[in-house]
Amino acid sequence: MTTNRTTALALATLLALPVGLAACGDDDGTVAPTETPAAEDGVAADEGGYGSGCRPVGEDLEGDATETVDVRLDDYAFIPPEFEVAAGVVTFAAENVGEESHELAFLPGGGDVPRTEDGAPDEEALAEAGAFELEAFPAGETCNATYELEAGEYTLFCIVVAEDGETHLEKGMVGSLTVG
Repeated sequence: MTTNRTTALALATLLALPVGLAACGDDDGTVAPTETPAAEDGVAADEGGYGSGCRPVGEDLEGDATETVDVRLDDYAFIPPEFEVAAGVVTFAAENVGEESHELAFLPGGGDVPRTEDGAPDEEALAEAGAFELEAFPAGETCNATYELEAGEYTLFCIVVAEDGETHLEKGMVGSLTVG
């Protein structure tokens, strides 16, 4: 691969990432736990709780996608839990079949999602590792995310905070992606 091709791939990947990161992250562009908004009566409010709902990622890349992967986000699992795709531009059609809002986050390199001493996802470490995400969206919706993916292992996870204060990751919402 030439340097120009490598630079172009890296740039394309970075152009797809900030939309997802900025939406759920802090102002510094990192991935942050997404708290489920509470309704006036204290019950989690998924419907309309995230503004416009689905915020697709990488729409400008969708026409270049060589593969579309259907993934269901349930309470608290990805279905299927493991995926294999070819390297290149891939669209993830994420359908939230659960009762709560969910997100589809990716940790390049695979492995455990880094956590702080108190067990919460470590925002700084996730940003340093290049984690990216399809922002949380309400139950009953389908949302697409298209990325230029390099070969390797990725951990899939959701760090929306449930009503009981635990993240969906802590409840077992984790999966894996192998890009060949």
